[in-house]
Amino acid sequence: MEIIRLKHGEKSISITETLPFSIAILDQIYDGDINLAIDDVKESQVEKDLNVIRTLIETFDNIVTPENYAPIEFEEFLEYLAETELSIKSFKRGTFSGFQDKILLIADRGDYDSAQQFLDLLMEANVDKASVCELKGTIFLESGDEEEGINWLQRALKIDPSLVTAYSFLGQTFYNRGEFDRAASCWEKEIALSPDHLVTYFMLTDAYINGGRMEEALNVLMSLSQRDPDSILTKVEMADLYERMGNIDMRDRVEQEVLGAKPVYINDIEPWAKIQFKYSRFDIVEEEAKRFLEEDPDRPELKMLLIVTHVKKGLCSEAKKLLEDFEDEQVWYYYGKKELFDEYLTEEERRQCGIT
Repeated sequence: MEIIRLKHGEKSISITETLPFSIAILDQIYDGDINLAIDDVKESQVEKDLNVIRTLIETFDNIVTPENYAPIEFEEFLEYLAETELSIKSFKRGTFSGFQDKILLIADRGDYDSAQQFLDLLMEANVDKASVCELKGTIFLESGDEEEGINWLQRALKIDPSLVTAYSFLGQTFYNRGEFDRAASCWEKEIALSPDHLVTYFMLTDAYINGGRMEEALNVLMSLSQRDPDSILTKVEMADLYERMGNIDMRDRVEQEVLGAKPVYINDIEPWAKIQFKYSRFDIVEEEAKRFLEEDPDRPELKMLLIVTHVKKGLCSEAKKLLEDFEDEQVWYYYGKKELFDEYLTEEERRQCGIT
């Protein structure tokens, strides 16, 4: 039904109640490919709307945008389908990429039921079933339904065993449940598919350690160190693992490697500094912390390290100034990292510099 007749110069444009729905179809299902959309919905109201949209696009800017159709919720979407006498299967050549973005937004606001209902429509439309199963699984996990999440992720992997993120989510879920061997199995497969996912090596190491598989954990860290020789965190983790295994000679050897290295990555400086502190190399830590602060002045962990080095050098006024900055702006971080002072400063040093 026509609700507005828009005149622009010689053009007369009929705006119907279903036009917002047709804009949504074009945007979210066809990525703006109007010719492909028209071919799929011939002899329907949506075809008529799409021809109107083509005219609007030729006449105005920014027609195919969410502002011109959002929000269309699940029940409303079904009503539009019924009104236009279409089904989700009518959009045979649609990519549904924007549709999937919409589902993620719905899940982000906590409306998991609606997100799952839209995903069920995608299943009915035969859209990349593996990806849809994976998305259903991750949303079930997000909503707290672990069993359904696991089931759908496993179903996705049966269809497509190369889904790296599915292995990642499953690994984290099993790890959180204390099922360390199952977590390790998932992360092994993730690394096999994406060997550059360096953080997964650390997660796999933790799973092995928690499962009592120390030698395998050590092998993972060795492999990571070969892949990324600049990673000091890897060496620190190796030293800690050697100590757990009672191999003090190898722990000391790896710590000597750390002592002779300089951090390349800013996230390595804190574990690197703790090894330096262990051997009273406070000047070296101060030098490196200041170097990194020149590049990124807002890193609180670097300032915490400087507080330790200032106290060790008897520079209590400088240490107190940094502490005042934490009290004014980042007191939460100070208390979260306070154990650094308890470990590396004596009670007398803390008292003299007002560190409580």
